[in-house]
Amino acid sequence: MPAPNTLTPGTRVILRAFNGAASTPPDCRTDENYWRLIGERGAVIETPPDNPRVLVQFDRPAAELGLHCHNPIPNSLLILKSDLEAC
Repeated sequence: MPAPNTLTPGTRVILRAFNGAASTPPDCRTDENYWRLIGERGAVIETPPDNPRVLVQFDRPAAELGLHCHNPIPNSLLILKSDLEAC
């Protein structure tokens, strides 16, 4: 896995975990089950300073999985750098 500072805008990534976990918590709502994105690919869009997360826009529309993405950029989520692998 690359060093977190190599995840710059434009870097292609694959989601390996979500919030540090590989499986969905038992009390997770269906529309917030972002663990369903594990294995999906996308691109880093933004790297907020002093933040352990980067904004990733996924290739697959979140709506296909029944998920809500609350960011202004469609299909994007703030993801922990440690949950991503460059590809």
